[in-house]
Amino acid sequence: MGEEVVRLEQASKHYDTEAGSLPVLHDVDLVLESGDLVAITGPSGSGKSTLMNVLGCLDTLSSGRYLLRGEDTGALDGDALARLRNRYLGFVFQGFNLLPRQSLLDNVALPMLYAGVTRHARERRAEELLLRVGLSGLAQRRPTQISGGQQQRVAVARALANQPRLLLADEPTGNLDSHTSEQIMALFLDLNAAEGITVVVVTHDERVAGYCRRRVQMVDGRVAPAPTGPA
Repeated sequence: MGEEVVRLEQASKHYDTEAGSLPVLHDVDLVLESGDLVAITGPSGSGKSTLMNVLGCLDTLSSGRYLLRGEDTGALDGDALARLRNRYLGFVFQGFNLLPRQSLLDNVALPMLYAGVTRHARERRAEELLLRVGLSGLAQRRPTQISGGQQQRVAVARALANQPRLLLADEPTGNLDSHTSEQIMALFLDLNAAEGITVVVVTHDERVAGYCRRRVQMVDGRVAPAPTGPA
């Protein structure tokens, strides 16, 4: 067994609306260990995006506990949560979220700027990461000058900037064709195998989910029981 990275205990989330309380997550229990490769699946409205936001410390629970590498996130204020995100988490989004006026090198280096890394060290690691994702010759280009698949590779490199232990990818292939989606998933598999990074992918695509060794199926805000085979 690997080191425990994530533990959710009776995790519930509701939002207050004019019509009253809107429940989204119900008593979710979940443990992820280092080296896990997990797909979170489920229909629209099942709670998978809210679960991803909780795991990424972008949203907080209404009740229950979320432990990230043993630290109770519910006891932390906004600044402490931001530091935790910067130290342990990497994010990849469907829309890439790159800065269009900045070079690819600067986009990858940005999280290290917030972490207080020196400029020389930022640029050196950003170059190494662009090489890692197969884009070493494009460092000075801007996002608008490369393809969607290349932009997503830059986003993966940026997510790795601060050496996260948990990589969260929200529909990372949603804007990509099937061939490019396969390349991005192959990159996730390689990072997971070579560096032991825990990877969590939210996806509605069965082909993408098929790359992952484990699946968490969300139904009406709950984790569906794992299917059991014949006795």
